Amino acid sequence: MPVVEVENVSKKFKYQGKDFFALKDISFDIEEGEIFGILGPNGAGKSTLLNILIGILFPDSGNVKIFGKNPLKNNDLFEKMNFVSGETRFHWALKVKDIFEFHGRLYGIPKNKRITETKKLAKFFEIERIMESKFSNISTGERMRLIMAKALLNSPELLLLDEPTVGLDPDIAIKARNEIKRINKELGTTIILTSHYMHELEQLCDRIAFINKGRIVDIGTVESVKLRKFATYDLIIKVRSVKNKEFLRKRGFVIKGNILKKELPADENISETLSMLAEKGIEITEIESRKPTLEDYFVKILGGKK
Repeated sequence: MPVVEVENVSKKFKYQGKDFFALKDISFDIEEGEIFGILGPNGAGKSTLLNILIGILFPDSGNVKIFGKNPLKNNDLFEKMNFVSGETRFHWALKVKDIFEFHGRLYGIPKNKRITETKKLAKFFEIERIMESKFSNISTGERMRLIMAKALLNSPELLLLDEPTVGLDPDIAIKARNEIKRINKELGTTIILTSHYMHELEQLCDRIAFINKGRIVDIGTVESVKLRKFATYDLIIKVRSVKNKEFLRKRGFVIKGNILKKELPADENISETLSMLAEKGIEITEIESRKPTLEDYFVKILGGKK
């Protein structure tokens, strides 16, 4: 059974006296243990979708099921979930240990379990030494780990991350991505992730859904989504010296100095091409394959507009 089932969900708002569809007939499933990415330009409907999943908004039509139940009729489902936003902050004067205590009580976790879970998470995220520190006095990296730790205090089976690395310095963002991977692999947590950073979604997600103007444009693994829009990739080979130029041209190579360039089908392995060159006595010194990125896909699907 999928962890999340979204079927024909629509949501509209009034804008300047007219109906505006933030979501229109959205459907997808998320399987247990997946990292599922939601990608799209500003105003595409990503935040509306997340707000429906966490019960802040009601869909106008369609059905949502989480763990097989309707979240609008089963509040106990939210005990299995948690939410992290890149904008998450805590009161500056609270000590880290008090943040855990406050949210543990908020989640209705018994005292003994609160203490046990807090110690476990502090160790897991390596923040034991800052438990007595005020939130205002800890570093950006420590804040990121604290936010992630707090979100796991109720042992959620489903974690929703809305732009979790927005505004972070590159080195801290890398650490945040590593923590997301670790949560997924070591704890088996199912994760829904939105991000403006294409490379982040490429690195982390098992599958992505691309939303534009309230509709799902494409869905699948990152590679399968790109393959549907890009049928080829470029192979660039640097050689010691170019031999058999006519043969190479007939095989589709463009020759510039000692650089050979060829366009290959997206699903073709380069080994046959390299073997062919070796058989002709062409010594290869460097190989580069330029495959389309998720950002290339994003730009192409939007008609060249980021």
